[in-house]
Amino acid sequence: MYLMNLMNKKCMTRADLSMMSGVPDSSLRDILSGKAQIDHCEAATIYGIADALGTTVEDILNHYWDECLGADDEECGREALHDGHTLLLFYSTVDRLVQLRQAVEDASLASCINSETFIDQFFTMGFYREAFFVLGLTDYLNRKLGKKTDPRFDAYRVYRLDNPVYSLSTIEEYDDPKELENAKAYAETYAIPELAAFNIFMTEEDISPDD
Repeated sequence: MYLMNLMNKKCMTRADLSMMSGVPDSSLRDILSGKAQIDHCEAATIYGIADALGTTVEDILNHYWDECLGADDEECGREALHDGHTLLLFYSTVDRLVQLRQAVEDASLASCINSETFIDQFFTMGFYREAFFVLGLTDYLNRKLGKKTDPRFDAYRVYRLDNPVYSLSTIEEYDDPKELENAKAYAETYAIPELAAFNIFMTEEDISPDD
């Protein structure tokens, strides 16, 4: 998605874009998820987003319409995939990669993932959560290191999960339903853009190794 790509290039979270554009976070969430059609938004909303991202209203709308015309389904944006496997493997994968960040430098970890077939294997077997997390993490590390994303995985970047995924710390620490919803909203607001693009809402704190 054009807006998400611009946010990634500027290392901008949804919270950053909301603050700089003056557009409420809830509105940005609907726009970025495809729930709200940007060409139906108020002019002030589109102008605010364009100014914050250093682009024009015309470019935003043109890319939006191009994406809609090129979409395979009725919704504009990434194609949603359903992962019917248990979440146990997903959280185990997250934990192992976070532990690896304690043992090796981010550059070595990103290089290792890029050179292996983990992402391809996960995707082929239908373990989409794991595939997208590993890919999103790698893209995030490459951005931090000032490196370009690996075009070998572009075929996977057109997808997202049909259901959102959160960190264990987000979903396990709150017994009260309202507190849980607030925790999820926080995660969505401050999520790493490369992960949020796949409907995985984890912050830098969630994937940072313990000191």
